[in-house]
Amino acid sequence: MELFKDKEHCCGCRVCEQICPQSAITMQMDECGFLYPMIDSQKCIDCGLCLKKCSFQNGYKKRKEFEPARSYAARHKEMGTMMKSRSGGAFTAVSDQILMSGGVVYGAGYDSEDRLFRVIHKRAETQEQRNEFRGSKYVQSDLGDVFCQIKKDLAAGKSVLFSGTGCQVGALHTYLGKEYDQLLTVDIVCHGVPSPKIWEDFLKMREQENGGIITSVDFRDKVHYGWKAHRETVWVNEKRISSRLYSKLFYLDVATRPSCFRCIYANKNRPGDITIADFWGHEDAVPGFNADNKGVSLVMVNTQKGYDIWEKAEKDMEIIDCTGYPFRHTNMKRPTKRPDNYEEFWEDYQQFGFDFVIKKYCDYEVGTKAQEISKKAENQTFFGIIKRNKYYLKLKALLKNVKKRFF
Repeated sequence: MELFKDKEHCCGCRVCEQICPQSAITMQMDECGFLYPMIDSQKCIDCGLCLKKCSFQNGYKKRKEFEPARSYAARHKEMGTMMKSRSGGAFTAVSDQILMSGGVVYGAGYDSEDRLFRVIHKRAETQEQRNEFRGSKYVQSDLGDVFCQIKKDLAAGKSVLFSGTGCQVGALHTYLGKEYDQLLTVDIVCHGVPSPKIWEDFLKMREQENGGIITSVDFRDKVHYGWKAHRETVWVNEKRISSRLYSKLFYLDVATRPSCFRCIYANKNRPGDITIADFWGHEDAVPGFNADNKGVSLVMVNTQKGYDIWEKAEKDMEIIDCTGYPFRHTNMKRPTKRPDNYEEFWEDYQQFGFDFVIKKYCDYEVGTKAQEISKKAENQTFFGIIKRNKYYLKLKALLKNVKKRFF
């Protein structure tokens, strides 16, 4: 049995592993840190169920009940929730409705047994547990056996919300094989998923540079740099280290999973009942809505089921209807383009290691900029903006002249 011709045809969703009646498939990490299925030929009975259930190769059910999708610019009314969310807090408002009805929420969190913040999908029954899912994680999450857990929850009559990338949401629906009234799916407009191994190497580097243990991470530090800056922060022994180093790797696309470059979900025919994204281009669509640069969500409601929940969630949100607006999100038009130096990056990584590629591709010498809170970063803070203000500069020059003349 051959599951895929090359690595571009596998998104690592684990459906084949979870659906195999003989437990003949296991997921194994390749040299780049991505999981791929391996078949035990001694157990395999060639039933073909694994291939039949592969939504990434066979396609998925579109949930485009509304044309165009009902779309909104959205920000949570509570600033505390806003600051702990990656965009505008829409996920919190929607998932609150499921939790308040006694349901459960599945999303991307961290492995509690892994000090290097390995990203995995988890189950939450309370708001406190769910809060770990807030904020995008710019690395591929391991789904583990959550599809099996979801099936059990649904069989028990529980309401379930599952959030994930398009390929993860599409995979869940294919795995289940039928519709459930109490299942709500939320897909994220995804640029691509970087390697968990690269994420781990990045965190190890930060620990070594600063001689301590990482105690917290933030993939986009809105508190210190605002929403648009996209600067990551890690805390090593409670010391804050901020940069755009990991973000640069993310946007270079050199550490992205191969399947992302042929993603079948990179379009407006979404697999989820609700779609959430950063609202890039909001300045033209809803001028002034994000004046404080704290973030704004784009929410696209694709089904009546999604709309029923969204109507309840709206009470916690400030919203503006943007239905029909021509959103500029590239990954709702086409997949991310494979960079020309993609193979070169991985060859360098496998031969020379992380320190080498971070220097070659990001111009970063490990150990020389341990804190990386540069002048450029300072300029993006409130005090940095004040320092660049023309009136401040004129006053500073005037005081300097006065000092020269009289002192």
